[in-house]
Amino acid sequence: MERDVFGQSWDGRRVTVVGLGRSGMAAVKLLCRLGCRVSVTEARESETLRASLHALGLERLEMGGHTERSIEDAQVVVVSPGVPESTGPIQWARARHIPILSEIELAFRWCPSPMVAVTGTNGKSTAVTLITEALKACGRTAVACGNLGVPFSSVLDQLTPQAVAVVEVSSFQLVGCDTFRPAIGVLLNIGTNHLDRHQDQQAYLQAKLRLFARQTSEDWAILNGRDPRLTALEWSLHARCVWFGDNRSNPPHLRLAPETLRGLSENAQAVLQVARLLHIPDPLSWQVIRSFRGLEHRLEYVGTIHGVHFVNDSKSTTPDSLLFALQQTRGDLVVILGGRDKGLNFDPLTAALQESRVKGVVLIGESRRRLRPLFNGSETIRESQTLEHAVRTATELSQPGTTVLFSPACASFDMFRDFEDRGRVFKSIVRGLEG
Repeated sequence: MERDVFGQSWDGRRVTVVGLGRSGMAAVKLLCRLGCRVSVTEARESETLRASLHALGLERLEMGGHTERSIEDAQVVVVSPGVPESTGPIQWARARHIPILSEIELAFRWCPSPMVAVTGTNGKSTAVTLITEALKACGRTAVACGNLGVPFSSVLDQLTPQAVAVVEVSSFQLVGCDTFRPAIGVLLNIGTNHLDRHQDQQAYLQAKLRLFARQTSEDWAILNGRDPRLTALEWSLHARCVWFGDNRSNPPHLRLAPETLRGLSENAQAVLQVARLLHIPDPLSWQVIRSFRGLEHRLEYVGTIHGVHFVNDSKSTTPDSLLFALQQTRGDLVVILGGRDKGLNFDPLTAALQESRVKGVVLIGESRRRLRPLFNGSETIRESQTLEHAVRTATELSQPGTTVLFSPACASFDMFRDFEDRGRVFKSIVRGLEG
């Protein structure tokens, strides 16, 4: 009989899974394998999902909406990261004092490997990928998983005590973590995000800091030494602190040389510090960092057509991520942005998008009406009802040498299934321009 990291068997435990995204499906399959009595509640109706779940022998399957019956006999509720806390089953479970776990927390309880966990507003997926590649480059087994699109629960059968799990963790997932304890926890940066789900900026920060809540003096916390909100935590965390951006209290073997502080981005410095703690030689880490060509939908170069460059940054779902993209992109730009408004503050974009090198801005999606007043009086602002029209409009505003940067700064759900769907549609439209 399998037992979790706390020595407990889940055989026969009644568990309700809320939401059937990738994480939810992975959790359902894990729980069924563990012998749990699994119920599922999903807001969408899908015959495809029904068919795929039929063979698993669920206790109850509820689709097309939620009822209180879905959690009435549950001992545990597992929540997918896309499910808001205001959703009925979450509220009903809270009222009944039923434990609510994220899929990340569930998987952690069954993970046999030491774990590196990475969170932050920007750059999480890239950092997770670089850490994983550095481990593989020195001959070690490592698995990248979590919020970057590969559910933690789905890779447990690939993990052993000799492997390393490198896990991307979002603020939503951390809210549902009670025992989650990474050997190395990394907080890359704190911007503004998900204020549609978190009460305010402080609540968002506190959600991120849950990454370190269960760590002990045997663990490591890697933090940005240039962020006063984080440096203030130095003496309150139980884990040993390691800094990037500034050396602060780093011991000699973890100090970053001046040329490293100048030559690597802060996120890359964080990767280097993780690699050092994992006993990976600096030259090998530098080689991995310098040879990295980027991830899909994250400042991804798509192509050049008639001298105009196209970049897909569909992963950009916040103003901060668009500002980061603007900093990373050189030369003249035309920017396509917009989508579902998450209640974030777009004011910081105004000055950045009015720089002389920005030759045009094309607005799309539900947020168009809110974004348009930021640029009143500007002749280079356009609005488009479809992404295809937006790409063609951006191309018309461009001269040879200009970059069309698709960095929406908003969620995708008003027009697309997710940011990956949005990015692939953008790339398809760009390739269609070649004709």
